[in-house]
Amino acid sequence: MTSLKKTLTTLSKAVLFGLILTFTFSLKANAMTIVLDPGHGGPGTSGAGALYPPYMEKSLNLAVASQIKSELEAAGIKTYMTRTGDVSLDLQQRAAYAKSVNADLLISIHFNSSGSHAYTGSEVWTSLYGSYYTTGYSLGSNILQQLSGLGLQSKGVKTKLGNSGDYYGLIRYGVAQAVPSIIVEHCFMDNAYDRSILEANGPSGIGHATATGIINYVNSVGGAGATLPKSNPIALVEGATSGGSTAGTAVAPTVKANTGTASTASSKTTAAASVGFSKDAAGNTIFTDKNGNTGTFTPAEWNKLLGNWAYTGNAEYYIRQVPLGDLNAMVGK
Repeated sequence: MTSLKKTLTTLSKAVLFGLILTFTFSLKANAMTIVLDPGHGGPGTSGAGALYPPYMEKSLNLAVASQIKSELEAAGIKTYMTRTGDVSLDLQQRAAYAKSVNADLLISIHFNSSGSHAYTGSEVWTSLYGSYYTTGYSLGSNILQQLSGLGLQSKGVKTKLGNSGDYYGLIRYGVAQAVPSIIVEHCFMDNAYDRSILEANGPSGIGHATATGIINYVNSVGGAGATLPKSNPIALVEGATSGGSTAGTAVAPTVKANTGTASTASSKTTAAASVGFSKDAAGNTIFTDKNGNTGTFTPAEWNKLLGNWAYTGNAEYYIRQVPLGDLNAMVGK
């Protein structure tokens, strides 16, 4: 009888150990996976991105991404990079790589510049579609909060329309692979104020702030052991703008910026005719989005939404581009 008890105890321990191992490996297999994309790359100046001596954007992007990767991995987050050297990759290759490692997030690392050297600040670009927008907005807001702590002005989380959906190719190809994708423009390296912050903190300091924002977001959705729910991919449409790089002239005005002044030329264009949403008897705004979904917003809620797009000169037009569910989330519904 004693021998039988010992045998059963041994078996029980073996089964329990097996369950623990299975659970542990399951957690590792299902852990949060992030792909960092150091923008641009390639021999010489052809893939340099923005240039402002002594800075070459492709090198800054790689240095910052490497710092982020180190900190994310230290926090237990499985992290990959689309490039670890000075190589040229097109945007489809970057998105396809993220898909190949089953990434939960694709984060493209960039720096800005302008011809006038007058623009300043940090901004994040995300998809304008449903859950991809919601994920990008939350992730981007966490990153911008940390960059603001360095003294950089937050220009907000934005979307940009192209001929057939998301304007920027990295985002468009990313969501076509069902991977939430954002572009982080850390600062304007040609602007004296932004450059002073860049030089004071170095790529490691900029990377640390960005990594902290990412980790804060990951913790808010369940931590490194969690994964994001998968959404349906956004089908690519023939004839979409190529978006071959994250620089270029927008074909439509900026849709979303929660603070600050838009740094794109599109923000200076004349806005389209006002939508003119109607009011109900209580003074609530009756809103219908582009998909035909209808809801109402109190005067306080509507004023809050109008404030997000005040810089455009025609807030209602741009609000019209955002899904109702995302607007509800922005006012706490």
